[in-house]
Amino acid sequence: MELQRGFKLLLQQYKALFTKNLLLAWRNKRATFLQLFSSIFFIFLLFIIQKAIEARFGSSTAFKSLRDPEPLIDPPIPPCEDKYYTKLPCFDFVWSGSDSARIGSIVDQIRANNPGRPIPSTKVKPFRTKGEVDAWFLANPMSCPGALHFVERNATVISYGLQTNSTPIAKRGHYEDPTFKFAIPLQIAAEREIARSLVGDPSFSWIVSLKEFAHPVVETYSSVGTAGPSFFLAITMFGFVLQISSLIVEKELRLRQAMAMMGLYDTAYCLISS
Repeated sequence: MELQRGFKLLLQQYKALFTKNLLLAWRNKRATFLQLFSSIFFIFLLFIIQKAIEARFGSSTAFKSLRDPEPLIDPPIPPCEDKYYTKLPCFDFVWSGSDSARIGSIVDQIRANNPGRPIPSTKVKPFRTKGEVDAWFLANPMSCPGALHFVERNATVISYGLQTNSTPIAKRGHYEDPTFKFAIPLQIAAEREIARSLVGDPSFSWIVSLKEFAHPVVETYSSVGTAGPSFFLAITMFGFVLQISSLIVEKELRLRQAMAMMGLYDTAYCLISS
């Protein structure tokens, strides 16, 4: 066999080391698989997390650019069961001012004319005064989303007050806005029926539409920016551990020194190790 020198010897040594590493990798399939595909797995997992977050908050307008929001026309009073946290049995709303027959008639019209869903009388509870309502709320928490307080001041003036809990409630990452979901429908219904009672026309048109303010994307969440560093650490962890293990084995067995004594070029060793 002809002895090689120079570049040919370097190439021969490189091929021999490459074949040796290939055989070792084939014998340790599990470690090789982790080293090759762990980075792909963690990048794919990070991608799945980002897509899951986008799907979870896809219904929120905070993650969308709104140029011309859709109007919310005459929103109905929702059933109390739609509230995220409520105790059953519950009431859609309670009201005070039951001493007045006119106010009682207004409440009946609120129930009957609720868009898309007439409210049964069993889902509404009357009281005489606001104090009685407060006492009932205190004794029955989470049993009603809101209250209407009516006062008939004279034949042409009927005032009202609205009582709701304005604290946003979260459930599985979704926030319930009590203002838009409960307070505004109650307010629109009360104003509509008071106006119809005062003008004496039960069919008096009272249509209110609401629009969210146009806005760019308010909130942007990036899983790469939040959890990315941990995933990138995990990506490099497997390769680093395997490389360090291989280096320790070579140091313990003095493989590099032995191969150098047999004529191994440092260049060939560095090329195959990089």
